[in-house]
Amino acid sequence: MTWLWGCLGAVALLWPDRVSGPFDGVPLDQVGEAILLGVAFPALWWFQPQFLRTRAARTTIVALIIWKVIASALLVPEGWCVRFAPVRAYVKDGTGAPHSWDMRADWRAPDPACTAVMRRPYRRFEEFPAWFFNLAPADDNGLEKQDRPPGATAAMTVQGFVSVPEDGLLHVDTSEDVTAAVRADGGPQSGEVFLTRGVHAINVYSTLTGDRWRFEPKFNGRNLFNAASLTLRRPARIDLVARPWVRWIPSLLAIALVGSWLLFALMRAGDPVLLAWSAIASTILGLLVAADRADDARWALAALSAAAFLPLKPRVRNVFGAFIAIGVPWLTFVVVSTRGAIGQFTMYSWGNDWWSFQRYAYRIVLQGYWLEGGSPTFWFQPLYRWIAGLLHVVFGDSSVGETYWDAACLLTGSLFAFRVVRQFAGFRWGVIGAVITLGVFALSHERVFLGLGLGEISSAGLLYLAAFFVMRSRHGRLRPAAAAGVLATLGFYTRLNNLPMAIASAACALPGALATARWFRPWAWWRRVSWRAVLVVTTTIGVGIVLFAWRTWYYTGVFSLFYGTSRDQLAIWQPGMRPATVLERAIGSLMMVLTLNDPARYDSYAIPVVGGGLVAILALAGVPRVRALPLGLVLFFLGSVAGALVARGSAYAGRFSLHVIPGTCALSVCAIAALTSHVNRHVAASSPHGSRLIRRARSD
Repeated sequence: MTWLWGCLGAVALLWPDRVSGPFDGVPLDQVGEAILLGVAFPALWWFQPQFLRTRAARTTIVALIIWKVIASALLVPEGWCVRFAPVRAYVKDGTGAPHSWDMRADWRAPDPACTAVMRRPYRRFEEFPAWFFNLAPADDNGLEKQDRPPGATAAMTVQGFVSVPEDGLLHVDTSEDVTAAVRADGGPQSGEVFLTRGVHAINVYSTLTGDRWRFEPKFNGRNLFNAASLTLRRPARIDLVARPWVRWIPSLLAIALVGSWLLFALMRAGDPVLLAWSAIASTILGLLVAADRADDARWALAALSAAAFLPLKPRVRNVFGAFIAIGVPWLTFVVVSTRGAIGQFTMYSWGNDWWSFQRYAYRIVLQGYWLEGGSPTFWFQPLYRWIAGLLHVVFGDSSVGETYWDAACLLTGSLFAFRVVRQFAGFRWGVIGAVITLGVFALSHERVFLGLGLGEISSAGLLYLAAFFVMRSRHGRLRPAAAAGVLATLGFYTRLNNLPMAIASAACALPGALATARWFRPWAWWRRVSWRAVLVVTTTIGVGIVLFAWRTWYYTGVFSLFYGTSRDQLAIWQPGMRPATVLERAIGSLMMVLTLNDPARYDSYAIPVVGGGLVAILALAGVPRVRALPLGLVLFFLGSVAGALVARGSAYAGRFSLHVIPGTCALSVCAIAALTSHVNRHVAASSPHGSRLIRRARSD
């Protein structure tokens, strides 16, 4: 039931409201709602779903849903209708005006009356609902100067109704690249119009050239959106009377829901030391980023390992405690770093992979090609185009949602490292494993992929989340196993090379305490494996593979998993190639993944990754101390690098290493913990207080 109430809460918070305000639903184009609803709400839902069982939570959710139903029935949508008309055709199969990522407009219509709904002035080029300029020309040929600003020319009409409280002048402040003529109540067009107190129909006709854009309606010199009430249709009397009084209802309900949920989470944590650490660390990181000292902030992320030495209560020495100590500062770092992107669209460089995903996302969501996904076969990674489209539905034209999504996926990998290291060596080592995972990403050149718009981080996040659910299913629980199978399949869909890793996620069904040294003695562990979980996970992945091949057959007539992909071009083995060459290419591909560089070379930030791969091999070889590493983790790592032995990735050096960072960092920290424990025991044995020191070493 908690997940049902969570879904209802998401609908209540995200459904577009008829009145504008700080929390008026999607698109989340204001700073407060983007952070509170786009970051805090999902985190609270995941880590503290127990709040949804409380009467306060359910009452607030129901009240918010009732409000939005009443508002939809009684109130006219707020804002003005913005419609673009580019001079040149802007997208393949386009049938009318372009869409923006605005659910408040008629976003599913082939020819939308409104490209977007305007509820704020557009003071900069990036604030206009002109994301569609990222699309390819209608003929799919190369981009020409006239296809996007500053070479493009577009007509923009803005229309709606305004209720002004007094007589005055309405005009539009524009920049040198924007012309605007205003018409009121069907009268003549002019630079400004005189309005008497009351309701008026407004039309604004604009031409936009270049890229120095501003469109700021004003009434008597004041921001029109603060001075008057703007609606898409002529407001009824109840609109005029009620709107000023009810404007804050949805925002207050949203703040009450998320605020009380946050208070509930803080009370559940119940450790002042942990909360103080999180607050101080987050503040320092936020201030460093705000002061344009991002490099110092990244090193400060590495310093979060000091949390390992906090005197924390036993109740928070778990994944939730690690999230507060490490995850909250990490998310603060990301949110402050990307605060300027909220409510603004990005002009993508034309022709590269991330531009392709954006183009396919538009075709899927806004043109309705949900199964096709933009292309009959998938030369590019498949699922990420759907992910990008859904994130745009929530965050609008801005790509900040993709950065938040990547940050959550990276945090998932970090918490996976914490989880497996903690079970092997204790809480302190677990914290170090989690911080090293984030540190390798934040300090190496891998950091450029955060929010870039590629699918590798998404695939890794889905697969490590699948591993979490597999670990939950170790005692034969089928629901977590089914969830793990679905997540592993989605991770494979997002990056096809990760199919071996998706299957290897089932290895996490092995007991966490099972040492790799027992691999050659199956009678010692066979009965301890949750085979029901393994069967459910692998069967679900198998069904996903069949469905993927069926979709290829539906569009091409070929029932194949890799038809139309880049597998043949990137395969390690090519026809006529000598075995020695194949071996050389396979080793080179593997080292490219482990060293984070293409071609492989020494990189100090890759030491935990290379070290993790090395200790996994040593553990399988039975080398003392490291052979005690968890067998499930070692097998999961082998699955994560198996794809590199089949095909060698190309382009964007480092992207093919992202999925191995959490697992290898966890292996490295486990190995260090095992060796350190061995040294400590030798020291303790020679000490007069040896037995006490040994007990202390084991107690963490």
